[in-house]
Order: sequence, then structure tokens, then C-alpha cells
Amino acid sequence: MNSWLLLGVAFFGFGFAFYLKRRPDPRYVFLEQTTQSKSKELTALDIEGLTKSNFLQSITSTWNVISASLGKFPVPKILLFIMLVNGVAFFVNQRWLSFPQTEINVAATLLAVFFGIRFLIDRRRKAFDTDFPDALNILMSAVTAGESINAAFAYVSKVSDNDVGKEFKDISDRMRLGESTQAIFERSCKRFPYPPFLFFVITIRANMERGGQLKGVLGKLIRVLVEARNLEKKKMAMTSEARISAKIVGAIPFCFMLLLNWINPKDLEFVLFHPDGRWILYYLLISEGIGMFIVWWLVRSIR
Repeated sequence: MNSWLLLGVAFFGFGFAFYLKRRPDPRYVFLEQTTQSKSKELTALDIEGLTKSNFLQSITSTWNVISASLGKFPVPKILLFIMLVNGVAFFVNQRWLSFPQTEINVAATLLAVFFGIRFLIDRRRKAFDTDFPDALNILMSAVTAGESINAAFAYVSKVSDNDVGKEFKDISDRMRLGESTQAIFERSCKRFPYPPFLFFVITIRANMERGGQLKGVLGKLIRVLVEARNLEKKKMAMTSEARISAKIVGAIPFCFMLLLNWINPKDLEFVLFHPDGRWILYYLLISEGIGMFIVWWLVRSIR
């Protein structure tokens, strides 16, 4: 118990220190032009320059996606989530499992953080896949009507009330203040590190610096994105029966354990607390985990 309290205090202290970390004044960061950014000049079609990143930059990009998904005060929300998960794990372990508490809390924290990060990343990606084609449609309409790129970005931000619209508003505002397009789009690519957005950025930069048929390229990009979104919906519809069946089959053993607790609690106590009955519990948890992972992998592998 003391080790668990020390672990909790360490988590809380690290998160609180990270949250209160002094940040530079955004007014100066916005206008700052370092020698590093000047030496890292990108061409209009330098895809590798927008996508290449080291391990630390990948972690930073993942954190940007998570913080954008959580909204305001992301660190307190994460700490509250970890504390809630550990509280539930403590209650379940004391009530039914009686495993070593430290190992249970560490395992529950790692699993909760992993699945929580996956959930936030997938939710933001799904929202992007839904909103981005509509934003491109609006942008192409504004460009076709004769608006400039900056005015088209501003128009999309007025019409679209979502993350893509907010990003377009930020791009428009920074263009009006005279910031370089290189810095603007590099920052945007870190917030939306998705291939469709990267290709869109390359297209816009090529049009702004060298000219070209922006309308035709945007039309092709919109068509590809819409077809990909329709294909994803079709895939989820075709695999819905299998996914629901797998979830029902996976929930049957746990429902049976609840029913057994109501009918004959002694048999459930044998499975949970007796050394010989623990093997049944291990088999249940391992087989359920492997089965659900196989179903998840099969659904994700469909192209």
C-alpha cells in the first residue's frame, strides 16, 4: 500500500510539474525567426521535409494530437483519468481478485493509458476524415468564385465550426500578420500529421509559389477523400455482424461469472481465490484478450 501511495504521488508530482512548466511568451514565439528555421528552408514540393521527424518529434506530435483532442487543461484531465482508473483497479482487486496491489495498479495504468491514447488518436483522425473533405469543398468553391487563398481560408473558418475550420482560421490570421508560409504550414502539419493534409499543404504551397491549376487538383483530392471515407463506412458495415458477434462471445464468460456469483458464490470464490481455481481465471483472461486482439487485427487489416 505504501509503494502504491509513493507511485501515485510520483505520478501526480510529475504531471503537476509538467503542467506548471514555464512557457515562453507566445507573442515572441509567434514572431521569432530563428536561424535554425532559416537554414531549414523547404521547397514547394519537399514532402520529406514536412513528414520526416525523429523520435522526440514523433512524441511531440502525438502529444499535440492528444492535447487537441482533450481541449483545455489536458494534463489535469489525464491525471484525473489515471487516478480514477487506479481507484477502480484498487476496488476491484480488493473486492474480487486479491492480487498484489502494486502490480495491479501498474498494469491498469499502462493499459488505460495505451487504450486511452489509441481512443483519442482514432477519434481525432475520424473527425478529420469527416470534416476535411467538406472544408476542401468550401475552399474550392471560394477559389472558384475568385477569392484569394487567404480569403478562402478565412471563409472556410467562418463556415466550418470544427478543428479543421479552426486550423484554417489560424492559417488565415497568420498569413495576414505576414508570417512565412513555411512556418505556418509546418506548424499545421504537426497538428494534423495525416497524408491527405500533407498532400493538401504541398498543393497549396506549390500553387502559391509557382502557380498552377488549384481547382483541378483540389477536385481530385476531394474525390479521393470522399471515396476513401465511403469505403471505410462500407467496410465497417460489412464487418459489423462479425464484430458484434465477437463482442457478445467475449462478454459471455463475464456474464456467466456474475450469474454464478448470484447462484452459487462459493464456486466463484474457488475461481477467484483458490490457487487451483486461479488457473481457470488466467485461462479466461488470456483467451479473451487473444481472441479480441485477433478480431481487432482482422478488422483493421481489411483494405
